[in-house]
Amino acid sequence: MQLFNPDEFRHHFRCFSTSQTLGIYLDNAATTQIPDEVCQTLLNYYQSGRANVHRSSYPLASEITQQFEKVRTLVAKWLNGSAKEVIWTSGTTDGLNRIADGLNGHFKSGQTILVSALEHHANLVPWQQLCARDKLTLAIIPTTETGDLDYQSYQKLLETHDVALVCCCHVSNSLGVCNDVQKITQLAHQHGALAIIDGAQAVAHLDIDLQFINCDAYLFSGHKVYAPTGIGAIMGQHDFLEQLHPSRFGGEMVQKVTYQNATFRAMPYRLEPGTPNIDGVLALGTAISFLTEHQSGKKAYEQQLLAYCESQLQQINELTILAQPQQRCSVISFVVNNVHPFDIADWLNTQRIAVRCGFHCAMPITEQWAHQGSIRVSLAAYNTFEEIDRFIDSLNQAININLL
Repeated sequence: MQLFNPDEFRHHFRCFSTSQTLGIYLDNAATTQIPDEVCQTLLNYYQSGRANVHRSSYPLASEITQQFEKVRTLVAKWLNGSAKEVIWTSGTTDGLNRIADGLNGHFKSGQTILVSALEHHANLVPWQQLCARDKLTLAIIPTTETGDLDYQSYQKLLETHDVALVCCCHVSNSLGVCNDVQKITQLAHQHGALAIIDGAQAVAHLDIDLQFINCDAYLFSGHKVYAPTGIGAIMGQHDFLEQLHPSRFGGEMVQKVTYQNATFRAMPYRLEPGTPNIDGVLALGTAISFLTEHQSGKKAYEQQLLAYCESQLQQINELTILAQPQQRCSVISFVVNNVHPFDIADWLNTQRIAVRCGFHCAMPITEQWAHQGSIRVSLAAYNTFEEIDRFIDSLNQAININLL
């Protein structure tokens, strides 16, 4: 496998050379761009004739079904899991909601669900709703002054509460904090609790080994890993998945149906009713193969890019970076002192520089650090040092304009 070549990697994304509106794209934590190979997979599915999966025996349907199931195996190999433990979803949010719905009535009244303070709303609100339905207690694992998860407080919460479930992100979408999810899972299991990890911000940047992490479920979204929107997966341990009640019902998931009752198929199909996002699954497979091909050296390049961006931001006196975690991944959020973040973002918009501005669907933690929200820069392997330089120049212009 060749060492990572940033220029060669970027060359696969035609949008950077053809789009009249894209400019410098630094909003990769929200969604990534798609390489040409993934676009071609989508075109092939529609232009060569499409068919549904798992339903018909004619040649085209059989071929598409085989391709579809090969991606399930590919995802399992990519994350070091089992194909029977891959459940297709429309994304991380959908997956977390499915798990929360599937655990309805599973826990004893009065038990506690622990959620880290760093969570995206998708890994907070579903647990709030489950707690309200089943009379459970929701407790928050706090962060330290650096933004890191407070593991001492986490340990104490496990010791002083009857914890049923721990939910935590692998990487914070708001602050870029990279959590020790293996430690989080290990401590949860030592106290008899389940562990759910939101991997949406991690899978495009880190090497994931689910056998090492050993969590009960790990979730991700395709659109954050160079694949289309509307596709994602739950990677769950078999015993955990068997505990989930199906919360959506229809065709494909059933083994036998009468007018009075239904029995369900074995995993993973028991949790996959209806026609799946077939083209999304096929395109996700291409995206994973593309990433795997370019994996050698990519992580190191991304870390160099991140470190350079952070060092350049630190040289701006009027600016405050939110959080200084022990390990940061992909994301830097900051505020400009005495300037509303939307005013900075407006100027960057005029320079065709795309950043995220606001609370990043993680309002509780973002408000702790910046009550008006923040500006977020999130990087991907197709970004360049030259783009960061242009971003810093434009940011300085925005600061000068707004502070005059």
